Amino acid sequence: MARDTARPLHQLRNDHMDQDGASTAANTPMNEATVEELMNLIEEVIAVHIRLQVLTEDLHGHSELSRACRGILRDLYRLGPRTVPQLARGRPVSRPNVLMLVNRLMAQGFAEALPNPDHKRSYLVRLTGRGSSLLEDMERRERDILRHTAFDFTLADLETVTRVLQHFRQRLEQETHVASPR
Repeated sequence: MARDTARPLHQLRNDHMDQDGASTAANTPMNEATVEELMNLIEEVIAVHIRLQVLTEDLHGHSELSRACRGILRDLYRLGPRTVPQLARGRPVSRPNVLMLVNRLMAQGFAEALPNPDHKRSYLVRLTGRGSSLLEDMERRERDILRHTAFDFTLADLETVTRVLQHFRQRLEQETHVASPR
């Protein structure tokens, strides 16, 4: 199903979504046209993800941190202190792999371990000032690129896409019982 380019994206409404983007047909099977369009959306999300990976490597590849370490730092920056199991949840890697990344970040002074009042053995990981500064510098470079790129989206377009993708992620989490770190 091709997008109706005569109307802005925010004016297009899926028949199965209310004004807040919530599904009104949670258990209704999708018709083939909707499944096909969902597959198109997934392909676009993957393509955008790959393009963003290339862009971030261009912007931050000179950093001493791997993409995986930057992802852990970004989660700590956005979500605050987390345990290693919380950081591992929703990632396609094992808890020991995340622990290895966290240990590397702590050894480099970007993160630190704190006592966890809710658990004796599972400590909290928190960004250090150095880690926060690194993330803020990375985000500044990313925002500069976005600011100087000629996108023709309206704010309403972006709000609609964000709402749809958030709803899609939440439904996947409900159906697959795998929560993201958000």
